[in-house]
Amino acid sequence: MKAFNRNKYNVDLVKMNTICERNYFSINQLVAEWEPLQAKVIFETSPQSIIQIKILEVSRYTNLVEIRQLSPSLPDVFQPNLIVRVYHDAKMAEVISCQNIGRIQPSYLYPNKQMHQPDEKLQINAFLNDWLNFCQEHGMSTPVKVFSE
Repeated sequence: MKAFNRNKYNVDLVKMNTICERNYFSINQLVAEWEPLQAKVIFETSPQSIIQIKILEVSRYTNLVEIRQLSPSLPDVFQPNLIVRVYHDAKMAEVISCQNIGRIQPSYLYPNKQMHQPDEKLQINAFLNDWLNFCQEHGMSTPVKVFSE
């Protein structure tokens, strides 16, 4: 029987910071204006699916945004929904909440009851990076609508 390695995962800060910097530059290209609270930027990715970036919080050096996929043909569980803290002074953006994970820890012991990977935070931020790159590479980064509630 194979024994589990219960050693704590050591966060690779260089890799994490690099991904967060890439996320910042990608999201900054998609959001033209960071000031209006509750402003939404919507990108059509297909006739049945759109990406929505909604500004939830505005402060002097940071913004809190929600990035989600909206598709009426899919259940919510299959539609990514990320809460991202955008640090304008540090030029970084990191996912702070994702789907059913309320607060993402830097690392997790493995195995755990929630089935989180030891490097869950790194993987979720890498997913955001891939998602934003996909939107830009496939010409989906031009907003369809920009409006405030």
